[in-house]
Amino acid sequence: MTSPSPTARRTRLRRRTALALAAAATAALTLSACGTGTTADSAAKTDTVSGTSAAAKADTVTLLDDTTLALPAKEPAALFFFSVGCGECAGGAKSLDTAAKEFEKAGKKANFLAVDMDPSESKTTIMQFLQYIKAPSLPTTVDKGAALSLRYKVSALSTLIVVDPQGKVTYRATDPSADQIQDALKKAGA
Repeated sequence: MTSPSPTARRTRLRRRTALALAAAATAALTLSACGTGTTADSAAKTDTVSGTSAAAKADTVTLLDDTTLALPAKEPAALFFFSVGCGECAGGAKSLDTAAKEFEKAGKKANFLAVDMDPSESKTTIMQFLQYIKAPSLPTTVDKGAALSLRYKVSALSTLIVVDPQGKVTYRATDPSADQIQDALKKAGA
């Protein structure tokens, strides 16, 4: 058996290095999205997509504009989990904004919330992202302590969930269209 040429060894080394860097980046995103702490209250909640119920205790989140939103609320809510550094997330956030505008135009009631899963991203950076996707008025919060991610068992970026007024997750998808978001909200009672 002959040993590989120096060019082949360099190519393999580059591939291994690229794979190691990709794995490290994936691990970093996963860890930043999942958080490490849980409370007894959040650990007890489950979603109805898996067939069990979630507790209906409302949590209040602070939005970037310093207003607050209670979840769950009287109306169903669509929550889109993103990060500014996630290229795929721009389309999902834009779909959420489009669905929100169409619901408002039709006079229907629901809550729409973009949830930034990276607590290190600044308010300015997030606002620049919202301006870039042409959704500057989209209600947005930063998931500090991964409270919403843990409560609704979201571990991947670009995930959208719909929560009914009782706090049950009735829909979960990756990058759904505005029409799919609206349909899921209607099924959840909007």
